[in-house]
Amino acid sequence: MVTASNYTYTTPPTFAPHIYWHIPMAMKIPHTYPPISHTHCLYRGHRLWWAFLLSSLSVFLAGLLALLLWKVAHRGFNSIGIFRPRRQRWAHRQMVLIFCFNIGSIVTYITLSTDPVESCMKEYSIAFLIDLSFNICHLLYFGLRFLAAQDKLMVWVDLRSLVDFFTIAPSFVTLFSRRAWLGLRFIRALHILELPVVLQILNVFNSNSTTLKLSRLVAILTGTLLTSAGFIHLLENSGDPWLDFSNPQPLHYFECVYFLVVTMSTVGYGDVELRTTLGRLFVIIFIFIGLGLFANFVPEVVQIIINRKRFDGSFTGVSGKTHVVVCGHITLSSASAFMKDFLHEDRGEVDVKVLFLGNFRPNQELEAFFLRWFLKVTFYQGSVMQRRDMERVKMHKAGACLIICDRFTSDQHKEDAANLMRVISIKQYCPNTRIIVQMLKHNSKAFLQNVPNWDWSRGDAVICLAELKLGFMSQSCLVPGLSTLLTNLFTMQSEIEQDGDTWQNLYREGLYNEIYTEHLSPSFIGMSFAQASKLCFLKLRLLLIGIEYQSGDQDFNVLVNPPSHIKIKLWTLGFLIASNASDARRASMYCSVCHRDIKDLPRMRPCRCTEQKDVSSNTSAMSLGFRRPSLGVLPFSPEGETLRERECVWEQQQQEEQQEVGLDSTGLFHWCPPVPLKDISLTRQSASILALQDHVVVCVFGDGGSSLLGLGDFMMPLRASSLTAPELRTVVFLGDPHYFSREWPNIQYFPHIYFLPGSPLCGADLRALSVERCAMVVVLSSLSSSSDIEPSMQDKETIHFCVNLYHICFSPEPGPHCTLSHTQSHGHGQGLELGHGFGGHNHGPSHDTLDFSHIPTIPEKAHSAGTTVPLLVELVNSSNVCFVNEADSQEDSSSLTLSQAFSVGSVFSVDLLDSLMAATYFNANVPGLICTLVTGGDTPLLEAQLAEDNQLRGGEMSVKMWALRQRSKLAQLALQDEPLCSLACEDFKELFCQALDSLEILCFGLYRLLDPPNPSMKRFVITNPSAELPLLPSDRVFCSVPFHQSHLLTLRRAKTISHRL
Repeated sequence: MVTASNYTYTTPPTFAPHIYWHIPMAMKIPHTYPPISHTHCLYRGHRLWWAFLLSSLSVFLAGLLALLLWKVAHRGFNSIGIFRPRRQRWAHRQMVLIFCFNIGSIVTYITLSTDPVESCMKEYSIAFLIDLSFNICHLLYFGLRFLAAQDKLMVWVDLRSLVDFFTIAPSFVTLFSRRAWLGLRFIRALHILELPVVLQILNVFNSNSTTLKLSRLVAILTGTLLTSAGFIHLLENSGDPWLDFSNPQPLHYFECVYFLVVTMSTVGYGDVELRTTLGRLFVIIFIFIGLGLFANFVPEVVQIIINRKRFDGSFTGVSGKTHVVVCGHITLSSASAFMKDFLHEDRGEVDVKVLFLGNFRPNQELEAFFLRWFLKVTFYQGSVMQRRDMERVKMHKAGACLIICDRFTSDQHKEDAANLMRVISIKQYCPNTRIIVQMLKHNSKAFLQNVPNWDWSRGDAVICLAELKLGFMSQSCLVPGLSTLLTNLFTMQSEIEQDGDTWQNLYREGLYNEIYTEHLSPSFIGMSFAQASKLCFLKLRLLLIGIEYQSGDQDFNVLVNPPSHIKIKLWTLGFLIASNASDARRASMYCSVCHRDIKDLPRMRPCRCTEQKDVSSNTSAMSLGFRRPSLGVLPFSPEGETLRERECVWEQQQQEEQQEVGLDSTGLFHWCPPVPLKDISLTRQSASILALQDHVVVCVFGDGGSSLLGLGDFMMPLRASSLTAPELRTVVFLGDPHYFSREWPNIQYFPHIYFLPGSPLCGADLRALSVERCAMVVVLSSLSSSSDIEPSMQDKETIHFCVNLYHICFSPEPGPHCTLSHTQSHGHGQGLELGHGFGGHNHGPSHDTLDFSHIPTIPEKAHSAGTTVPLLVELVNSSNVCFVNEADSQEDSSSLTLSQAFSVGSVFSVDLLDSLMAATYFNANVPGLICTLVTGGDTPLLEAQLAEDNQLRGGEMSVKMWALRQRSKLAQLALQDEPLCSLACEDFKELFCQALDSLEILCFGLYRLLDPPNPSMKRFVITNPSAELPLLPSDRVFCSVPFHQSHLLTLRRAKTISHRL
């Protein structure tokens, strides 16, 4: 025994020369093991380090040989997967948990490093048992990774697997042999390299490039340093094997770390030196690597090589599992938005693999995103323009190919042309693959009809962002708040905790409802739509808003609130508003016998009726196919109309024939012969003389060089043929004449349009257009759609307009009266045009019915301040909503949909339309329903005509054209106004039932005043209110009004106003 001042050394017998080093006597811990010369030691006096290494190598080589033989025999073994994780959230938790176990293993190793490198165990210490528990967890996780992997050979030779081989197997050898060898446990420190992924899963940082790069550098540096220090510790405390381990040096683990830090930093104090030859050889190699790490050169080069090999691979599909390919403009924002909606929890279990295909190498942020979703997402570098790349991602077997466009491009036509080329390339290689593509311009959408193998019946669909964006905003001019309501129905939101009893709670309850499609059960057969909708609402707590109606052998039409002569058939597809997909399935499970008195709806299950069982199996088979897209209009079938409907339609037809109403050749829009722009241009004086009222003011920011917005898409819903002539609101555009002259050819055939050359930021121009008496002010900008602009500055023109408008005070004195006006009845959005005056776009047929120009009109109460003017603006950057609404600047809204400005229907962003890609994949009927609700209808004839010359032509009135007009339209009615004032309703359930029974009006939302104080009298949207929600006298109702009933309401309102005047 040799005793020093700080350390104690034990000299073993001569047959096993070795020096055993212990920690200072004052720091000894109970798990100090006896030397290998102890009497109870197995193979006393002999080293068994080779047995520990042999156990690891034998497991690795035996498994590798078995996998190679299996692969040769079966040509790939991806089909032998037994287990696959089904929840991405649980996979994330596994990664974080295993990372914590690895950190625990490193801490345990540092604790055990104070003992001899090899020793005997008389009894199991606490530290060893803890380390054994960690290794058991690592073994289970390795098994899960191996069984879930597609390429098991790559998993077997993966770095994480090698770490497991050389750390887990020795632990079990120690367990049965009672011989402890510190060995290679320190290589667990290599798992520190996963720190960036774990931090992103925990949302510690928001994919910031600087933070991500820093975390990677720290992880690489720390992992390499701790692992290398472990090697030094092992070699120096063991000695050289060819000298029979006779030259060990007692170095503490932290002394090894200190030595490597000093060496890498090129300081070299010299207070710690290495004595073994192996240790010195290792340091020679480490110096070159360490210097490269400090220069941050080697990690970047290694990362590029790894990425290239990783992203150039091929996808190996698994039998029975679907995959989709996403290509086009792939960025972190577009990919994260797509995956967020694609895997939303309301969709249930989504067992679909998503393959991103892009002709670029992802940056650090995007790569970290792919690693975060590694179970569901894989990125491949390539292009759909190359046949080889499409073969790599198995395009011909894909469930669909989704093409994302660049919304911030400076050349929209070039972007649409690129996506069109992608569609052509995919259809040539695999004509049967379903394609869902985003387009920016409406005229680009029309060219898809000429693409070979493009087939709507296969589910091919196009999402035209400009058409939908302007359609949503245009419908809000007729029905305030409708853009918010429809957006809530077509996007999915995660529920958040509600606080208190405020208007936000009512808004958020409706925010979490979406539109789903389900085949209605046989119990609905023979019912009218009103009967079916009442049954769903009262018994199933679902809101049925429309059906898919088969009018021929192959033609299917999406009908919203169809008339009573339309009956529910077998296999009828219903459009339902529900909070999640499982609730919507009640419509397909309902049985009038078994579920007649059901109370506990969440526990509702399919019954065992023979008929129901057969129907369910056939329905599931039918739901896998796709059908021809909806025309969005009611098929011509006058035989089924009731006498009342015929009389109402005939009366309205006679009135409009007197007005000589003109429609286009498709019968979907009001039309008039085109005229030069100068004939409808106004001056401030002429605009003031018109005394505009209940009109729409469209403020456009653009110049002669900016890209076109496509105002034709904005005008189509405002000039839908389902609107009667008195319902057509006058539209006045305000903006740069050079820009508007480029837009004019696309809207010159729509009636009742004016243009005032000027600036939306000029208060005099706004006063001249009487914005204080308008129905809606819409702000559009073509100057902020560039990704080069700072995000906070992308909406500067729109924000300047809002600030300017809010500080304008209007005179309460009414201006001069003229024949051009709209009289609004109780502000519910339905008006009556009494006549037309100077500068009107009234060329062609005369529109002089109900002209009371000889009688002064009764002016509406004008808005006294700019804050009370109805406003709807488009935001490119959603975070700028805080500058539009003062209330949102005082609250930290996590998303645009939770802001007050959006809840009242004052803002809209094209970002909200990103979710339609995923929605269309899961539900091929979504485009048809949106077309019916938003764009005013769509037919193959319209698409063909727009593809031909991108404009509408006039048509001759016919019986079929009149039939095309007979479709329901969305409206907003006040409870205190006709016809709802005749209904005595206390809650929404009574309103829903009475409106359907007596008026055939389908109610699906409320527009309610905000909680006081509310000086601006703003309202918020309640989507799909609960049946027990009490009604307020000031409420307005979102509803769908049948064609005959809406015209009857217009006539009643006209007679009331005529009698009043």
